Amino acid sequence: MDRLDKRTSDATSLVISAIFLGIVVLFASWGCSRAVQYLAVEGSPEWMSVFINYAIMLAVSLILVLASSTGDPSRFGFTRPKVGGGYRAGIIWGVILGTLASSVTLTARAGGMSPLKGLSFVQIVLLVWVLASVAEEILVRGYVQSYLEPLMDRGFSVFHLRISLPVIMSAVFFAVMHIILLATGTSFLTTYIVVVFAFFLGLVAAYQRERTGSILPAIAAHVSFNVGGVIGGAIYVLLQIAVFGKTAVEVTRAVSG
Repeated sequence: MDRLDKRTSDATSLVISAIFLGIVVLFASWGCSRAVQYLAVEGSPEWMSVFINYAIMLAVSLILVLASSTGDPSRFGFTRPKVGGGYRAGIIWGVILGTLASSVTLTARAGGMSPLKGLSFVQIVLLVWVLASVAEEILVRGYVQSYLEPLMDRGFSVFHLRISLPVIMSAVFFAVMHIILLATGTSFLTTYIVVVFAFFLGLVAAYQRERTGSILPAIAAHVSFNVGGVIGGAIYVLLQIAVFGKTAVEVTRAVSG
């Protein structure tokens, strides 16, 4: 009984430590971006605060990985996939989830995410599809999930898939971290939709990370989710015009909120 209590206590401490470190990185990056936004002079580019946020997140996450890796970053996913690539399933599910997420958001007239308003498509591709996907995956799947690897023996099976505790905690942390969107002026409904779909994307990315031993398939799934968002938006626009007979101007107004 004492041994079981000790294992439970050790597991709890490990989870708390991983979450705490992840939160520290999140608030460090978000705080820096807000400071830049606050101090920015009139005419400063819209993309600056977004870039600062993810650049700081990436830098601090890499520092944590390097400091904890003891010369072997492969244990944090910095290696090639070990099992069959792992890209196909992640990409397919990423596109599906991204398409559904944008379709639900547009249908519900929830509005877009405030930090992205004012950014051009090219800026969104570079800052969100690339930089944000890499930064968030290195933090969540590279550092937090790897930190929890000693708990891989705990979990459950669903549809013949083994879902470990690190996978679940990684997905939960990834979803909850998006609640910070509320502080940027994003509507509650949009934030809620993002959090729900982020959880399912987190499950896909975390499962691929654990199965392959690499964060590369997780990054691919994350990027695919963002691509799926554009596909979902395009499908919504086409349906509104072709099926419901709306004009392009009406659809544009609806999409822009």
